[in-house]
Amino acid sequence: MKKKGILAVLSLLLLLTGCWDSRQIEKLSIAIGLGMDKGEGEKNVKLTYQILVPKKIGPNGSSSDPTKFVSTSGNTVHQTIRSTSLKDYPIFSQHLQVIIFSEKIASDIALDALINQFIRDNSIRRSSEVYMTPGSAGKLLTIADEGDPASDVIHNIAENRASTIRLLEPVTLGDISIKMQTGLSFVMPRVVEEKGQLQIEGASVIKNLRQYANLSPLDIEALNLLSGRVIGGVIDSKHQGHLFSFEVFSMNHQIDTMRRNGKYKFDIHSEIKGRLSEDWYRGEDSFNQKYIDAIEQSVERDIRQRVRRFIRLLQNDLKTDVTDLADYARIHYPKEWQKDKYNWDKHFSEADIDYHVKATIQDFGTKGATKKR
Repeated sequence: MKKKGILAVLSLLLLLTGCWDSRQIEKLSIAIGLGMDKGEGEKNVKLTYQILVPKKIGPNGSSSDPTKFVSTSGNTVHQTIRSTSLKDYPIFSQHLQVIIFSEKIASDIALDALINQFIRDNSIRRSSEVYMTPGSAGKLLTIADEGDPASDVIHNIAENRASTIRLLEPVTLGDISIKMQTGLSFVMPRVVEEKGQLQIEGASVIKNLRQYANLSPLDIEALNLLSGRVIGGVIDSKHQGHLFSFEVFSMNHQIDTMRRNGKYKFDIHSEIKGRLSEDWYRGEDSFNQKYIDAIEQSVERDIRQRVRRFIRLLQNDLKTDVTDLADYARIHYPKEWQKDKYNWDKHFSEADIDYHVKATIQDFGTKGATKKR
């Protein structure tokens, strides 16, 4: 009987241990953003955390930026993270939205070393977005947009791909981890400050695990058109010397892959549909099919020119592949890929890439024709 009583007590004790590892939210530094810069003095890295302050949130909280910042320098990333405990509560990274690297640190230190601790630590989300910036990553995080934390602003801007083609698809910590394992080059979005406001502008090319070059917003537009990663946006063009806008509704994409005598050929066909959303030509006549055909041909011509210029940039100037074409080579020629992958940028630079596009105007709004003046 006595033994049964002891067992019952032990069972109750086990039930009462459900929150043994709980921690008070006020005693955690809840990080939502992280900036990585070159360390101060002889230190390798400097980490600046944007930390959410619970007391500033809620019905009685202030409407100003509800965050604070803690910066620490160190020789390794993990030691630097732990050193923040000398200034504030321990870092809690499960809500980390963005990680921003300065071009300086990403040029000097291999990216796989900089993110090694993050990949090993299961408390950091693989879905955290990664960005590059030309200046100080830490200072960039301090730019608040009417009270909204920089980390939130950057994350929200990255979701605007339905409105513009000049925005790169968000790149996560998990994405770059996979890319680095393959040894392939890749891109990550670039964040800049423009007159006191945050802006995603182009992208940085990562080659051999370091920051290698930058791409402009127009380059990103061409990259998205080349890769078929377009879900919306506007393409501006000219017809008979007058500007017009083509708003994208949808895009279909097909790539035929061939390999002969060690050389690859990619035949890319895109079909893009949308509407004539703006036309500065006073003699426009959208009810006339010949006029619509001419506008469609102008869209096709400009898209081809932009994409082919970008292909030349990648193959001749950068000699680097940041497209998805490596995946097509791997899928269609798996045996040959086992050898080609070790020198893929060279194979890409020597490949024949043909790009074709068909544009279709499905709508031209409520205005169809005007008189010539």
